[in-house]
Amino acid sequence: MEEAILRKIKRCLALAKSSNPNEAATALRQAQTLMQKHGISKADVGASDVGSHISSAVGGGRTPPAYMAVLMNMVAGAFGAKCVYQTQFDNGKWRGVVEFFGLDGAPEVAAYAFEVLGRQLKSDRNAYVSGLNKRLKRTTKIRRGDLYAQGWVQAVSQKVVTHKYSPAERQAMASYEEKRWPNLETAEGRDTTTKARCHDMQAKLQGLIDGEKVDFHRGVRSTKRAALY
Repeated sequence: MEEAILRKIKRCLALAKSSNPNEAATALRQAQTLMQKHGISKADVGASDVGSHISSAVGGGRTPPAYMAVLMNMVAGAFGAKCVYQTQFDNGKWRGVVEFFGLDGAPEVAAYAFEVLGRQLKSDRNAYVSGLNKRLKRTTKIRRGDLYAQGWVQAVSQKVVTHKYSPAERQAMASYEEKRWPNLETAEGRDTTTKARCHDMQAKLQGLIDGEKVDFHRGVRSTKRAALY
C-alpha cells in the first residue's frame, strides 16, 4: 500500500470524528471511496500503524527453552508489544529470532529490554551451572540450569506491570498478525525439568534469589511505556 494513500485515508478518518456533522460525513465518504478504490480495509489501515523489530533469541534454536519463551512474552507484555518466535537455518544449524511488534516504538524498546535481560539471565545461569559438582551428569546440569532459569524469570516477573492494551491496540496488532502470519501456530517451549527430583529444586530456589536482585532501571532505557519497576 502506498504511504500517500494511507495518509489520505487516515486524515479523512480523523476528520470523520469532527463535531461538525457535514464535515464528518464528507470525510467519511472520502475515506470509504479511497478504501474501496484501492482495496484497503479498516483492518489494513490499523495494521499500517504497527511496526516491528527483530531481536536475536538468547539460547534459542528450533525450539526455545520454556523459560526463554516466558521471558520474551513477559517483556512484550510489559511494553505493550506482542512477539513471535521464528527460526532460520543458518550455517548448518537452526537459529531462533524473536520479532516484537506493536505501536509507538514499543517493539524497539521491548527488543532492547529482552536482549539486556536475556544476556543477564544467560550469564547468571552459566555462573550457576559452572559452580555445580563436576561429577554430575550433563543432563543433570542442564536440568538444574533450566530450573535455575525458571526461578530467575519467575522472580523478575513479579516486578513487571503488564501494559493494559486498549481495544484499538488489540485490533491493530491482531490485524497485523493476521496479515504477516496467517497460519501462525502456538507451540510449547522446550522443557527439560519435567523429571526434576526433590534435590534438584535448590536450583530453582537459587534462581528466585538471584532474580530478586535484578534491577530493570540499570538495563532498560527510559520510555513513555516503561512499566517495569
